[in-house]
Amino acid sequence: MIRRRVVILGALSSGLLSGCTTSSLLDLSIGAGESEIVTGETIGSVNRLRAEADLPRLSADRNLGRQAQAHAEYMARKGRMSHDNFERRMRKWKVDLPAAENVSEGQRDIAGMFEAFATSPKHRENMLVGKFRKLGVAVARNKDGRAFWVMGLSG
Repeated sequence: MIRRRVVILGALSSGLLSGCTTSSLLDLSIGAGESEIVTGETIGSVNRLRAEADLPRLSADRNLGRQAQAHAEYMARKGRMSHDNFERRMRKWKVDLPAAENVSEGQRDIAGMFEAFATSPKHRENMLVGKFRKLGVAVARNKDGRAFWVMGLSG
């Protein structure tokens, strides 16, 4: 069974640590069979990307984070990436629509996950949709320690 941990880093999402180094926040301490919401550690990078495109900042959303964590755990159990039951999951977790989802697997840390999304045209496009206002990001590791990532964005 996957153990859940939630980390809230309000200072990061509000920009209070914008001048500090965040390298320690990029290292994941979760082990095999665990999951974690990592929106706070990710939102600064996403908002910098959006600022370059003159788009409004995203805010961390608890429902999106919890939905991302549950779906990352699902993918880790299945051992594959998926967008299975996307609309049903959004409704279940009361996520505001419109919404989009980026998924990936295998990146070792948050920096690797963000780089993968930022350099993939479709994933980057999702992060740059102007009507999105909220973000939730999570990771789960399967029993072999492989990471499965979910980034949810919503209106």
